Amino acid sequence: MQIDKISAEQIPVPMLHALYARAKESKRENHYIYDQKAMEAVERLDYDFAGEAKDVYMGNGAIARTILLDKMVKEYVQANPDACIVNVACGMDTRFYRVDNGRIRWYDLDLPEVAEVRKRIFGGQERVTMIAKSVLDESWAEEVDAGGPVLFIIEELSMYLDKQKVEKIFRIIGKYFRRAEVLIEVTAPYTVKNAVKKTEEGTVPKYTWGIKNGRQLQRLAAGFKAVKSVTLMEGLKEMYSKYKVLRYLPPLRNVANKIIVLRQK
Repeated sequence: MQIDKISAEQIPVPMLHALYARAKESKRENHYIYDQKAMEAVERLDYDFAGEAKDVYMGNGAIARTILLDKMVKEYVQANPDACIVNVACGMDTRFYRVDNGRIRWYDLDLPEVAEVRKRIFGGQERVTMIAKSVLDESWAEEVDAGGPVLFIIEELSMYLDKQKVEKIFRIIGKYFRRAEVLIEVTAPYTVKNAVKKTEEGTVPKYTWGIKNGRQLQRLAAGFKAVKSVTLMEGLKEMYSKYKVLRYLPPLRNVANKIIVLRQK
């Protein structure tokens, strides 16, 4: 039976890369994560994943990030079984299906064109609400029903923004929510300065913004306190034994992407 393909034209390439990495990893016999929904989505999308298949470095980073964030979200859900979770700039993320406890309420937030693709691929799901808006349009916050604790996941987004937009995201969260916790992935200024991507015109910067640590980030996030910081090296050590030692080396630890946990004061 032939599957009707869905155009991936409106989905940012980094989101497609992460999706493919999870699907590819799930097919390995000794997989570190298993994502049935990612495998189904890759089959449905009209997109040539040949480039993603060759990029082992980026693929490993996506799996390391998934290992860490899945663990952190599961820990939060265990402590707050009736929590509300907002997946900011969700793209083709499928984390709900891996962490659901049968009680949480989940919101996927992304642009209308991304939301339309998600709807066609994943369909509807009880306790999952799609909000088709930009995170910079604060009206999205009015659609989230969070009477209790709420967790925000901001994965692979901040490095494509700037300082003012990151500040605005935290202002919106602080204005509309109480008892909020934020898991945000950040990259280092060194990485922003040195990371480039190839185009037909040459090379261009891959990222636009970075920050060193949680102490610096909480200065932008009024009303929030940085309580934890974990590098992607922690995820890589689950995959490769050499990272159990390498993760302690300051040069690598300082340039690796981090997941910073901020909690509302």
